[in-house]
Amino acid sequence: MPKTPETQLTAPICELFTSAQGEGLLVGVRQVFVRLRGCNLYCCYCDTPQARTTDAPCNIEDDPGSGRFTQRDNPVSVGQLLEIIDSQVQADGGIHHSIALTGGEPLLYPEYLYALASALQQRSQRIYLETAGHLPEALAKVLPAVDYIARDWKLPSTLNEPLDMSQQTRFLDLAQQRQCFIKMPVTDNISEEEVHQALRAISEVTRAVPLVLQPVTPGVGGCRPPDVQTLLEWQAVASKHVGDVRIIPQCHPLIGMR
Repeated sequence: MPKTPETQLTAPICELFTSAQGEGLLVGVRQVFVRLRGCNLYCCYCDTPQARTTDAPCNIEDDPGSGRFTQRDNPVSVGQLLEIIDSQVQADGGIHHSIALTGGEPLLYPEYLYALASALQQRSQRIYLETAGHLPEALAKVLPAVDYIARDWKLPSTLNEPLDMSQQTRFLDLAQQRQCFIKMPVTDNISEEEVHQALRAISEVTRAVPLVLQPVTPGVGGCRPPDVQTLLEWQAVASKHVGDVRIIPQCHPLIGMR
């Protein structure tokens, strides 16, 4: 692959593997997952704490779905990562739906992400961005090279420090330019008021972006999901603010899938 300034950009990668999407509206589709290292948030339900550190190796799955990994040094250049993804796509028989860029928080590296996603789109790959949804300036840089956006709406009680609401709404305003949906992770410890506040903020931007109420997986980070009655009550309330509201848990832990 010819070296250009874009292909020589580097970022710390946590892992690259093939699996089925386990969350949100595209649950079940096959994807190649690229998980970047580093995150600037602390969520009580975090299920990828290994991705927080930026100074650990990169793990590359040997064969699609094998669960066997080979370590390589970080950081990884865009050019190196493209070669790895190309080989994974070929080995996977081309049945995957898209390339999932996740983390950690991938938007901590907007220039890298844009260079990678643009090159993948030139290979006719669809790009699925999974993000906490709090870095609108970074999203603006990456947006032209993204097809799908799965953005979290993180409630204050699930974080060590609440997010700036204006940053979240600005992010949503940009994200709705693509195929976008909101995931709202919910625990048994969130308040009715913070749910209502979030729903009001979302509906002031748009009622058209689907909302997924995602009960946390029991035991992850010591969190517990709400009971069924509470989930159904919140779905009814949310439906007054957003047109499409669904309850979808994390499906991959149910069958032991990455």
